[in-house]
Amino acid sequence: MKKNLPLMLCAALCSVTTTLIAEPYVYPSVHLHDLPGALQEAYRHEKPNLGDIGRCVTSYDSNMDQEKMIFTCSIYVKMSAVAERKAMERCEQMKEKRNIKGACKVIKE
Repeated sequence: MKKNLPLMLCAALCSVTTTLIAEPYVYPSVHLHDLPGALQEAYRHEKPNLGDIGRCVTSYDSNMDQEKMIFTCSIYVKMSAVAERKAMERCEQMKEKRNIKGACKVIKE
């Protein structure tokens, strides 16, 4: 038992440090200039409200049909990761209602 104690302590320490080093989840993103004009305009309109923490998410199937586009933002949060998560959740809900196939992506400048 005493021989296994250092090995057990080492294994426990390794598992704890591995979880501390794990990288946060990164959502798929799209660059602002790759978006259709209507979505770029919507983002520029919302940008003053975003501050440093707010994030916007989009999904679209058509570059022309605005009924096949989703744009949503999350702005009143304390962390940018929370803003991304909430906006992604809202986008997924909206996407399902409108039967949009495109993936929800965080808008990056």
